[in-house]
Amino acid sequence: MTVYYGPGAQGSGVAEVMGLLNGLNYHGAIGIDTLVTKCFGTLFAVCGGLCIGKEGPLVHIGAIIGVMCCYLPVEKFKILQNDLHKRQLIATGAACGVSVAFGSPIGGALFAYEISKPNTFWTFSMLWRVFGATSFACFILSILNSLSIGAPLSLIDNGAIKFGYVDFTNTIFDLPAAIILGIVAALMGALFVHVAIHLSICRKKYITTKMRKVIECGIFAIVTSSVFYLTVLLVSKNCYKGPENSESTVRFKCPEGEYNPLATLVFNTEGGTLRQFFRYPELITNANEGYTNTQHIFSSLLIYLALWYFFTITTYNIWVPAGIFVPGMIMGCCLGLLYLEMMIFGFNLNLLRIGGQSYLVIGAGALLASYTRLTYSLAVLMLETTDSINLFLPITLSIFVSNAVAR
Repeated sequence: MTVYYGPGAQGSGVAEVMGLLNGLNYHGAIGIDTLVTKCFGTLFAVCGGLCIGKEGPLVHIGAIIGVMCCYLPVEKFKILQNDLHKRQLIATGAACGVSVAFGSPIGGALFAYEISKPNTFWTFSMLWRVFGATSFACFILSILNSLSIGAPLSLIDNGAIKFGYVDFTNTIFDLPAAIILGIVAALMGALFVHVAIHLSICRKKYITTKMRKVIECGIFAIVTSSVFYLTVLLVSKNCYKGPENSESTVRFKCPEGEYNPLATLVFNTEGGTLRQFFRYPELITNANEGYTNTQHIFSSLLIYLALWYFFTITTYNIWVPAGIFVPGMIMGCCLGLLYLEMMIFGFNLNLLRIGGQSYLVIGAGALLASYTRLTYSLAVLMLETTDSINLFLPITLSIFVSNAVAR
């Protein structure tokens, strides 16, 4: 029995792209109406405060644009209007969508190769063409980013989302961390898949009309925003001294010169939250100078992780374009920071000896692997996004452990 997903605009669209690359024809998955719905739906869903990512739908958007290239009003392009070339352009478009999302041209090319399992249309020359397209896509994005902020043309800011830079030296302690975080992330990912499947079945059974779908999305937007705000309000008195003249922290209801850790995470963009995570190890090293009491960040991280985990599971597969790459990164970074704080304040270990920011990258990769079941392409994506090639072994180990336990 074939299941059709209406206009093809629900979810991230990665599943539909995988089907198209492997010979399945999902009705409505490719088309102008789907492209417009994806673009505006993703924009409004993210701005509406839902716990979803905007990077996942870029895979589907890129695939649609790839097919549209076959129908450009150029006489020689008519030879591309066949199944083989369409699949190649779908793969190229999907790879470009991933590469511009994370500034990862190699990872984007490998992502398209991995989700196609790999099919017969993949050749060595095809792989080079895809890599050339992803590199050019990242180049164009970096130019546009430079122009948008009025800065000199640069090739550095080449991704829609960037973690930041891993400044701390990775150590041998990263390997046991990869195993432990991989196991914990795998359990969370397995539960995520289990709950998401059953919720999807219930939605297809009860959310059967267009009006019900709209109402459900509205309810989730209101409830998500309300719960996040009320949670921050409940801990509004958790104020701690932070670095002076810092634009990355949020005071909320705290006195001048202090900040609220949970408000700093909640009242920020997804990319801004990820970058804030990478500042916490630096705050821990400065704890002796009186900048912050980092032991109390633990409770804020735990609350933030619980909120994102609950609402990501329940929100995914409502009738809006929704990605789960960035939510996985956010929750994985929370896991890594919780593990880091446990090592420092629970076992009294020295931060400079055990490393710092590497745990965030390891946790993010492990959690993503637990429910996407990606392998080598995910490892390269994480390494390129964080510019941390030295973490290749810990990242690979965490992804392997997470995949094995989750399966």
